[in-house]
Amino acid sequence: MFAGVRTVAVYVTQIEKAKEFYSGLLGFGVSADLGPNLCFLRSKSGQVHIYLEGGHKPSSVDDDTARLSFFLEPEKGVSETFESLKAAGVELLQEAPEEVGDDTHWFQFKDPDGNILEVAGRP
Repeated sequence: MFAGVRTVAVYVTQIEKAKEFYSGLLGFGVSADLGPNLCFLRSKSGQVHIYLEGGHKPSSVDDDTARLSFFLEPEKGVSETFESLKAAGVELLQEAPEEVGDDTHWFQFKDPDGNILEVAGRP
C-alpha cells in the first residue's frame, strides 16, 4: 500500500525553539518556512523530511505512554553523537548507548517539548 515514509510531523509548543533544536543542534536544514507556526526541515542526505508545527500544548510522556518515535542515523558513531548531545545539555534517556545486537548501538533523547527521538547505528 505504501512505498515509504516521506515526512515525519513533529508537533511542538514553540516553533522557533524547536527549529533551533532541529536545525541548529541536530543539523537539519530549513527547506521551507511557512509562517509563524509551520516549517519544513530536510536532512543533509535529503532522505528525511520533518514538518514542524508550533502552537500545540505539551503532553506528558513516560515509559508507559503510547507514542511515535523515529530513529536518526548519525553522521558519526553513536557514542560520539551521544557525547555531543550530552555536552549540549540535551536530556538523554540512557546513561550510555546500549548495544542491541549486530554491532548496533542505540539511545534515546528528548527534544525541547519532550518528544522522544532515537539514534541507532555503529558505535
